[in-house]
Amino acid sequence: MQTEAIALDDLRAPPRNVRRHPEAQIKELCRAVRMFGQTRPIVIDEDNAVLAGNGLVEAFRRLKYTEIQAYRLAGLTHEQKQKLMLSDNKIFTLGVDDYEAIQDMLHSISDLDVPGFDEQFLRDLTADIDRLTTEHTATFGRVSEAEAEVARGRAMPDGSRDEYQEEERQVIVCPRCGEAIYPDAH
Repeated sequence: MQTEAIALDDLRAPPRNVRRHPEAQIKELCRAVRMFGQTRPIVIDEDNAVLAGNGLVEAFRRLKYTEIQAYRLAGLTHEQKQKLMLSDNKIFTLGVDDYEAIQDMLHSISDLDVPGFDEQFLRDLTADIDRLTTEHTATFGRVSEAEAEVARGRAMPDGSRDEYQEEERQVIVCPRCGEAIYPDAH
């Protein structure tokens, strides 16, 4: 595939693009370009109309680039150009992320600064599930005595009680029968 450098000012956007590029996507494209440079060419026709890669063109413009690498696809009919634009935008969305493969890759890199991904999402994805499960099951079902009283209907949600003024202590409430279990009781 032969690509050529073309001035951004010489490119023509399609009259109506079938894919909208929200601000968040353009920002991530800019991050990717700053981090890696241009990793794929845009596709243009013989008249410099962009057939694929309008979001990337916008990112390059925001970054104040003056040219971009393009693959020129000449000789298509108007209908073929429209089909290419529809196809290029839709086929990508048919893919499905393999989160297990993503996790494996994330464990082999030094940080979670990956354009296109939210860093908190990646942190959650790479969390030590066994450790988190152990931490959460250790406290699962534990509620305060006040919460137990509310669950039994003996107290109001605001904590007020008529007859139960015991000191606060941890209690586990059986989800089947509502019986209180006091883990700190000997």
